[in-house]
Amino acid sequence: MLNMPIVEIFKTINSHYIYDGIKCEIVEINKSSYDYLFNILRNGEKFDELKLPNELYKLHEAGYLQTSSPIKMIEHPYTKFLPTFLNRKIKSITLQVTQKCNFRCKYCIYSEEINKSQRSHSNNSMSLDTAMKSIDFLSNHSIDLKEVGIGFYGGEPLLEFELIKKIVAYAKEVFIGKQILFSMTTNGSLLNKEIIKFLKENDFNLMISLDGPKNVNDKNRVFADGSGTFDSVINNIKLIAELYPTYANELSISMVMDPSNDFDCFNSIQFDLKDIDINYINAAIVDFDYDDESMLYYSDDFTWKIQYHEFLGFMSYWGRIEDKETSLLTKPSLASNINNFKKFKTASPLLSQDSPSGPCVPGLTRLFADYKGNLFPCERVSESSETMKIGDINNGFDITRANRLLNVSKLSEEICKKCWAFRFCNQCAKKADDGSKFLSTNKRIEHCPESKISAYHEVQNYIIMNEVHTFYPEQVRNSKQEVFE
Repeated sequence: MLNMPIVEIFKTINSHYIYDGIKCEIVEINKSSYDYLFNILRNGEKFDELKLPNELYKLHEAGYLQTSSPIKMIEHPYTKFLPTFLNRKIKSITLQVTQKCNFRCKYCIYSEEINKSQRSHSNNSMSLDTAMKSIDFLSNHSIDLKEVGIGFYGGEPLLEFELIKKIVAYAKEVFIGKQILFSMTTNGSLLNKEIIKFLKENDFNLMISLDGPKNVNDKNRVFADGSGTFDSVINNIKLIAELYPTYANELSISMVMDPSNDFDCFNSIQFDLKDIDINYINAAIVDFDYDDESMLYYSDDFTWKIQYHEFLGFMSYWGRIEDKETSLLTKPSLASNINNFKKFKTASPLLSQDSPSGPCVPGLTRLFADYKGNLFPCERVSESSETMKIGDINNGFDITRANRLLNVSKLSEEICKKCWAFRFCNQCAKKADDGSKFLSTNKRIEHCPESKISAYHEVQNYIIMNEVHTFYPEQVRNSKQEVFE
């Protein structure tokens, strides 16, 4: 609708607010002002700048509630630095040492049934020559850094354990004088004493995939013959704890959650790992971004339970309950929320040249090399997508393609300019990839509603947490307040 203020409204049990998308500020308002804007934003009534209630009129005179954006051109602020970043500051590379896998997880992005814009399972593996060239590529493009990361990815990377050992040895020769952080995400089924010893001695940051207790994990995570994988994986985790207790406590768990299940089932994994001090569980919802046919079902029970555990996380942050009473699954989201709160204090108004948040600098932090040496921004994009490819280890980066991914918001420039959630957009270029030769405007716009929902919850969480000091100071007098001061 034309002539609409670029704002969003919020209500708590204590007060009413607007988030001004131009000023990028939260302003407390009275109920009558909230009701007026509710009718504008929710019921489609006409916004008349000359007939505003007194409070809103004063805000409008001060520059709030504007209906036009100051942005003249959308362009990412790092655009002009992109060649320098990619040529000198690449922080890590993830090597797809193989596309082979001994699992056939039912939600796998590489299966033939789902995510049909992705590649399928194959028996391809990276050659040692390609691996060495990839390490050389990282060395030549990380000149300004004292520390680099090298990750191993599949398929199941441990199917190429001998190759991994050779790559590690070669990397140590190449990066003399620099610290190397090795990492691996594995399904955990192939771990044995020799492999565990190697990973521990080379300080691998190890992430093992496990989707919850046996009945939940074995529903989707199965071997190629269809049998469950839980017992094999959990026994190998216990083997790590038996051999190297301290190393076991440094493990991370990667968990894919099917929201049609009960959240408490996922949460109970803490009991299966009760003798191991797991510090981090990376829990994520099944990814169907590259499958136009699959739909996720979220039960009401799943939704309210995860929100309840997020609430407990906040209560732990405020010192109202002990940390051990909170769920490991919601800790990453709590940490993300707390970190995001800080940007409310440093937010600047929209500029004449600006760009929505969302896209990272392609390849800068998570450069991905497939088994042939093709380069992609990260391992989460489609390897079958020509538009997501940003170069290869022999010919270097294609700056034009990388620029296109960085400035994906140009696809929907006029819509973005008038979006209240401009500073909170979480869309990367992957969301605009429809498998064709170029990024898709329509595909990007399809994801706008979910981005706005995410932005709404982010602002709402900040408002509620910020109210604690005003309305409940006695209850949190000994809590952590530095983020809000």
